[in-house]
Amino acid sequence: MSTRAPIPDTSLGQQAHAEGGYQLIAKPDEVTHLVCCRDASWGKAFCGAVTSEINFSVQRLCTMCVEEAEAMLPGCSTNEETLCPVDGNRCPDEHEIELRIARATDPT
Repeated sequence: MSTRAPIPDTSLGQQAHAEGGYQLIAKPDEVTHLVCCRDASWGKAFCGAVTSEINFSVQRLCTMCVEEAEAMLPGCSTNEETLCPVDGNRCPDEHEIELRIARATDPT
């Protein structure tokens, strides 16, 4: 689970390149917000927070984001397979998400 809105095409690559401008950070003590992996922009979290950072050292999740995700799809955070709280479908695999992150944080 990584924000929501109409779920665009699952070809994450083209969307990620179009959004760009995200900064990759490693701040384990910082509260990290959740967004939908398929959202065209990762700029707005489930709780409404706006961010341009992607934190790879997540240890503390935003409670409001988790509550919003659970309200959309009860039990989504405890499922064996990761299900999207927005549409209930399986989330993209980690490799696809990592590729999108690489493109979204690429300065070129």
